[in-house]
Amino acid sequence: MNKYLDSLLSAVQNPSVWPEDGEKIKVSRPGRTAGFAYEKVRNAVEYEEEHLLRRNAILRILMRRHTGVIETEMTRGQSLLTELVWARHLPNNKVPTNLIKTVDAILKKYDTLLDAIPESQDRRHYEEWIYDVMSTEVEYAIEAPKALEHLASFMFEKVSDELVWSADDIEKSQKDMLVYVAIYRSLLKANLATLRYRVFTLYFPKWSGADAEAVKGVAKRLHVVVNAVEDQIKHPYADQLYRLMRRYALVFWTLLDVAKEHPEDFYEILGDDDKLLKEVRKSAYGRYDRFKLRLRRTVGRAVLFLFLTKMLLALIIEVPYEMIVFGELFVVPLAINILFHPLFLAVIGMTVSIPKKKNTEQLLDRVKGVMDPSQKRPLGIVFKVRKPWSQGVLGKFFTGLYALTYLLSYGLIAWFLTVVLNFNLVSAGLFLFFFSIVTFFGIKIRQSVRDLLIVEKQGGLIGTIFDFFLLPVVRVGRWISLRAPRVNIFIFFLDFIVEAPFKLAIELAEAWIAFMREQKEDL
Repeated sequence: MNKYLDSLLSAVQNPSVWPEDGEKIKVSRPGRTAGFAYEKVRNAVEYEEEHLLRRNAILRILMRRHTGVIETEMTRGQSLLTELVWARHLPNNKVPTNLIKTVDAILKKYDTLLDAIPESQDRRHYEEWIYDVMSTEVEYAIEAPKALEHLASFMFEKVSDELVWSADDIEKSQKDMLVYVAIYRSLLKANLATLRYRVFTLYFPKWSGADAEAVKGVAKRLHVVVNAVEDQIKHPYADQLYRLMRRYALVFWTLLDVAKEHPEDFYEILGDDDKLLKEVRKSAYGRYDRFKLRLRRTVGRAVLFLFLTKMLLALIIEVPYEMIVFGELFVVPLAINILFHPLFLAVIGMTVSIPKKKNTEQLLDRVKGVMDPSQKRPLGIVFKVRKPWSQGVLGKFFTGLYALTYLLSYGLIAWFLTVVLNFNLVSAGLFLFFFSIVTFFGIKIRQSVRDLLIVEKQGGLIGTIFDFFLLPVVRVGRWISLRAPRVNIFIFFLDFIVEAPFKLAIELAEAWIAFMREQKEDL
């Protein structure tokens, strides 16, 4: 028995946070159909994890409504919840209307913080930070992930008890904070906005019920608060610790799956090896299948989007350039530039494999170990701080050798394109640019399988050769992805041109339907 697992079972057995009685937020079927159709289109042009879609929708709505461009009779809380019902992020005729006051009170708190932002070059950063925290608190007020929160507390208890640190330069409280953040990143798949909110509420545990004076106190120290939260999330050890916690998340997800499937017999199953083996296998193979399905969907969307982008660039850049400079089209380079990168991405993404049998056996051992009180260190977690290779003579030698691999990799590819395939400078430049980005994105997709891996996959000769030649390409792709302007013309068009008038039209249609219903009732 464990208090966190008891709370987890309670959350699983009583998932609804809304009372059955009372007035509910209700929208018309046409409004719901139109809102859902728009949301599907919007999500299609920007890939996000499914559990982040509602939070992202809340953020978009809040930022649009805060501008004051659209004036309606509804409060911001009512408008927000109504739009979420339209988009089917919330069920129709289920959300209580008293939630409107709760959301309005939350938004009012953050108005104080927004007004306190200093006029400086960092103003946009502060606004982004406040909107991240605000939108996450609104989502938690609507429906907090209670089961996962209790599971995270259980994982924190188990991990913090046995984690061995090789680093002795940080205090116990700092270690706990780093483990907390790493668990939320790995177990709950928390994005930056969620991390900001959770760390912020650790510093201010009474924030959800803060009065006006407490909010003003935070507003006065806004820059100190923001910097303190960011320092914890972006600590030098944060990424390395996240990768370590990621290897153990599957153990605790499996416990959650068993709890959801058998809340009444949960502890009995954990004490019976045969029943536990059956449930662990069922959970693991279910997650393997869902991962494959999600992977195919992700790769398919990325390949389609990449193909359309390459077609557009060919028409805008390559074809006019070749016709103006050379007076003819070079069909083979043009076809390769259009088709190669989508096909390459598909190959990288669709060849991911999981050693299912061995992985599931180790998963069972760790689940049993975590639930066995007699085992002191069932996970055997050790956090070793990686020392940079850049120090010393050998480190400098490796750094220089690594720099040469950049020249070798790009030099060989550029030579093959221009000499063998007759690419011109523009087409070769476009090929190398997209090759770098696609390789990085493909590797990121492949690495998503690590969420399900208990065993460590060993690289062979082919993997070593791949690392030698393509790791520089991946690094360049990462550099481009991090520094290139994050402007998606489709998202910009939908968010700033289409969404506001479209949602206003739905709102007016809803009002007209309500008016006509009243007129009909008066007959």
